Amino acid sequence: MVYIIISIVILLILVYVFYIGIKTAIYVRRIANEKDKPPAFAPPSPKKVIRHRFKGSLFETAITCLENEVEKDYALKSIIEKLPLFLKADSWSFLLTPNNDEWRFLFWSKNLDFLPLEEVAKEIQISGEHIKRVFNTKKILFIKDTKNNTLWNQKHSLSKSWLGMPIMVKNEIIGVLNVDWFKEVKVSKFEKELINYFLEDIDRILKTIFSLNELFLSSDLDILTQVYNRKALEKYISQHKSDSSKKAVIFLDFDNFKQINDNFGHTVGDQALKLLTKRIQNSIKSDDLIFRYGGDEFVIIINEIRENNSIDIIIQRIKSTVKTPITINDILIISSISVGYCLVPQEAPDIEKAIEIADKKMYLQKEIH
Repeated sequence: MVYIIISIVILLILVYVFYIGIKTAIYVRRIANEKDKPPAFAPPSPKKVIRHRFKGSLFETAITCLENEVEKDYALKSIIEKLPLFLKADSWSFLLTPNNDEWRFLFWSKNLDFLPLEEVAKEIQISGEHIKRVFNTKKILFIKDTKNNTLWNQKHSLSKSWLGMPIMVKNEIIGVLNVDWFKEVKVSKFEKELINYFLEDIDRILKTIFSLNELFLSSDLDILTQVYNRKALEKYISQHKSDSSKKAVIFLDFDNFKQINDNFGHTVGDQALKLLTKRIQNSIKSDDLIFRYGGDEFVIIINEIRENNSIDIIIQRIKSTVKTPITINDILIISSISVGYCLVPQEAPDIEKAIEIADKKMYLQKEIH
């Protein structure tokens, strides 16, 4: 009698599962593309199920970012960190790899805060063969045993196994996602296929949802501070070589900013730099221009200078707003800047020469401090 009851229960479960399976297959068939429509009652392949779930997760993240109007670099972080989470990595980082500029880590997992990431990025750009292989081939690269791999010569690393993934937008690589394990692991062929699918989906979402191809590939904006970058400054210089209007060029550098990164981590340092840059922007007119020259150095071009003393007033205003303390994650940060300036055409014939003079004046002021 007991066996009959068990058999009936099992039969009912099987009928229920079969019914649910058919129902699910019908719905899957309705929403599938015509090109890849599955047979009426065939279950979808595991790869398709996982890929669709991952893609759905990416879209949910993208929509949340859009709804909350988060900054684009944070949106990018929220999207690509899905991969390290899927792979159960011990740490991860995203290295921005522009063609004609310094490489730098844009964001990373918290357990890498102790590393001198600016130095690491410079080392990798010079001698990081593992990253260069990913950058040049635009393909994923897995190193199972970093200790015994000839491509791996990275200092300051706890990684035993490493996976490098190119983050692409419109077939152009914008950076490399580093996924690290502190023990030796194996990435199966199945997982590698999934990763390549995921990278395609990330590419599609980045260019359609956030239009990051414009931000990274053709934009003149600095990704962190959202002011103009050095490429934009070079373009401005070339376009204004014969401009004879009165201008002032300000070259400024944050004092001891490296200490903020060393004491509180690069995440806090980046947030501080963004806030302080925004304050500087608010201290100048909308038609004046601010460029991130590199690191914590900035060039400001003030248009239509009529009186020499007006530039002193602007500089004092900028210094004052930078000195106002800021609080990030309950950390009080007090900053200051060293400044040099040059007037065009009184002191220099063009913008390029004015930047050179202003830079030298700024360093003289820094030495006094």
